[in-house]
Amino acid sequence: MFGCFFVEALLKVFSLLGIVHYAKVAPYVACTVHVHQVLVFFGLNKDKVVADTYSIEVNKLKKLRAAWLPAVEFLFGEAVEEATFDGFYVLDDITKPSAVFEQADEPYRYKIQMPARVFSNDVMLLADVIQETVRGQYPVGFDGAKIPALCEGVAVFGAITAIKQVFGEASVDSYLNGLREQAFPYYDAFSYVAVLLAEDPQAIKKLRTVKPFLYQVERADFDTAQVDIDRKIKDILLLAFRA
Repeated sequence: MFGCFFVEALLKVFSLLGIVHYAKVAPYVACTVHVHQVLVFFGLNKDKVVADTYSIEVNKLKKLRAAWLPAVEFLFGEAVEEATFDGFYVLDDITKPSAVFEQADEPYRYKIQMPARVFSNDVMLLADVIQETVRGQYPVGFDGAKIPALCEGVAVFGAITAIKQVFGEASVDSYLNGLREQAFPYYDAFSYVAVLLAEDPQAIKKLRTVKPFLYQVERADFDTAQVDIDRKIKDILLLAFRA
């Protein structure tokens, strides 16, 4: 009879969650012979479970982005006027987040697709949301664009700032160690941006007053924006980023 008791308890929990109606399925748990029937019945509701999970994940992403957007704007400036964010969607078959541009007539309207597996790691979830939020301040658009190390370094810098604030220095060290070992170009870009912002915390905002789309910044724009940085670092930041 253990199977019946287990399934009955399970159904009561799902009933409280609104997934099934206990009164409708309770007759099935009269004996263990009907355990399979109960599970089959519950299988008819699996789409609701999946939909509810998806909704919870998307809402979590929206809340994270909304909570951190003011900080991103404070550090790096507001989004370009042309940018329109259309929300998140979550996919099982991707391994990293990315912006998706689907409308040629509105080239800077975008959605962010997130891998479902990121929800198993709160640090990575925060980092990915922050990085995509930063990139969304000057989206590459429908036709794409050449991205310099500067842009990817800024995105990682934003993520590191958030991780430090929420999870502390130990998590920052762990995240940076992971980048250094598994995604060195991102670590390298971050390192040079960190030097830039240590010299001038307003550097990105200043550059974006000259070129709102950060990836369009050229060497001369540093002088125009009055951002004083070693020429070697400037040249490295403007190199095309290769992951």
